[in-house]
Amino acid sequence: MCRYLHHNDLGCISRCSTGCCLHLYFGNVALCLKQDELPGWRAAVATLYERHAIGLPDPLARCITLPGPVSYQAFVFNLEEVFQLHDLLMSASLLLEAEALLTRAASQD
Repeated sequence: MCRYLHHNDLGCISRCSTGCCLHLYFGNVALCLKQDELPGWRAAVATLYERHAIGLPDPLARCITLPGPVSYQAFVFNLEEVFQLHDLLMSASLLLEAEALLTRAASQD
């Protein structure tokens, strides 16, 4: 059974019961990420948001693209969707970092 880390209006992110990977469900997209891939995705989505947050003529237009895992694939978002995706990735990262700190502190006692 997966353990949900965070959810919002557009999706959720959970950790597999064995701890081997993260499952990101967002709109019509589902990704399985290794935990060490999370910072890269978080940085890519943060860069997208920062680049498009100001000056985008229509924030509801699906004109923001994130390259997919293969060269002929891209994920397409509007500004709100990029924000919601960033929220999922950041929240999951913060929870996993806090959990790691607490685990280390408990093991030192």
